[in-house]
Amino acid sequence: MLHPFNVDNGMPAEILQLIFDNLVGETGTLARVGLVSRSWRTLSLPFLLKDVDLSSHNNGRLPEYETPSFPLLRGITMADYSDEYRPRSLIPRQRAFLRLIIDRPELAMHVKAFTWTLVWIDFEEDGLTDMDLRAWDVFSRLQNVARLDLASLHNIRDQPYIRQNPARLFPAITHLRLVGWMHRGLVKTILASLDASKLSSLELDHLQDEGALPSGEPIPQDLATKHSHHQGDPYGDEGIDETLWARQERGDAAIFPGPMWFPLRFLRQRYLGSMKHLHIRLGPFTDTLDQRNCITMFHETAQFIRSTKDTLKSISIGLGEHPTLHCKDEDLLGSCGTSRIRIRQIYRPFCFDLTSAFLHRILAVLTEEQFPHLTRVDLEGFRIIRSGTSRLARPPSLDLTWQYIRDCPFVDEGFTKTANVDYRQPFSGYDYYLSEMDQDKLDELEEILERS
Repeated sequence: MLHPFNVDNGMPAEILQLIFDNLVGETGTLARVGLVSRSWRTLSLPFLLKDVDLSSHNNGRLPEYETPSFPLLRGITMADYSDEYRPRSLIPRQRAFLRLIIDRPELAMHVKAFTWTLVWIDFEEDGLTDMDLRAWDVFSRLQNVARLDLASLHNIRDQPYIRQNPARLFPAITHLRLVGWMHRGLVKTILASLDASKLSSLELDHLQDEGALPSGEPIPQDLATKHSHHQGDPYGDEGIDETLWARQERGDAAIFPGPMWFPLRFLRQRYLGSMKHLHIRLGPFTDTLDQRNCITMFHETAQFIRSTKDTLKSISIGLGEHPTLHCKDEDLLGSCGTSRIRIRQIYRPFCFDLTSAFLHRILAVLTEEQFPHLTRVDLEGFRIIRSGTSRLARPPSLDLTWQYIRDCPFVDEGFTKTANVDYRQPFSGYDYYLSEMDQDKLDELEEILERS
């Protein structure tokens, strides 16, 4: 036990604690402090654990992985794109943390900020280790985490444990950020565990639904692509209604990959008395995924803003623009003629309709409602509004769009000039097929997917 007045007959413990508290977040420094002596390690360890960052998704651009052969399409690699782009030390460091909390569970109470990338299996490994199988147990002990930054970046569908999270996780959250593609059950557990009345900040950063078959197993990429609803009216359709959502929750319908709107709908049905900051980032649109998820995301974002209008202080919404959207035709000479025609005649109009529909929903809420505390609204990725054309040829007129912009008290037309080029590929399901299923079962599944 430490002497209350000094440590190793040196500096008083109270002074050291103040110093260590100022070093929270400087992991390397605090780790070296613990090497001075056993007593210093005992005293500094709670401060080392106060802000735990065992992640790779916040490392930004990774030039060492970039391919210069076709820079327009594959010239930028981001750390939050895949589990491939992580340091070799990440999994060993994560397992060391799990082992520490298992050996000394009393230390879990000191973790107040937690940043973690779920990649699960290390390079050149085939499956989960015994330590990995303790991850949910350790996470459930982190009862005092107020700031959670959790990313899921893996290509694992055949490890059931990954989707068997406990029923209660991180109940003390006030600031929540979710990144990557996630099993809806994990997100639901986190949202159901927190006190919504104390949630102050919500960030959905390229958050995508992993997708699921009615059985709960991840949906294969080819089945998701085949049975997704690729057509829809983004200006009028609300996408996934309450009835279909209830069927998905019961396991009577499939969940298709796409932007995860689920947190917004789940949370807005609860009391959000402290919600101050909303941050949403969506990846580039694609016509290969279920359009209903995009349409539902637009609707739920607007409804969430409306439901938190009395407390919101800032809103940040970004749409990822595919690099081909605004490039010159000569920049596409490296692609085939069919691809160039498709981009020009199908993809750009498709993106215009979705972008326009989203903007109309957002601006309508910002204009119609009163926001007593809102001081900042950032919108990015709406450049196509200035130069795009409609695939449907029947959206609200551009004159109406510009009138919305002029009437909105929080924005001016300058936001339509802001670029937000995004090289991330959307998650479209895991690359596997149900080869072991007999034909009758497969036909039954296909029928269910058609009704989903």
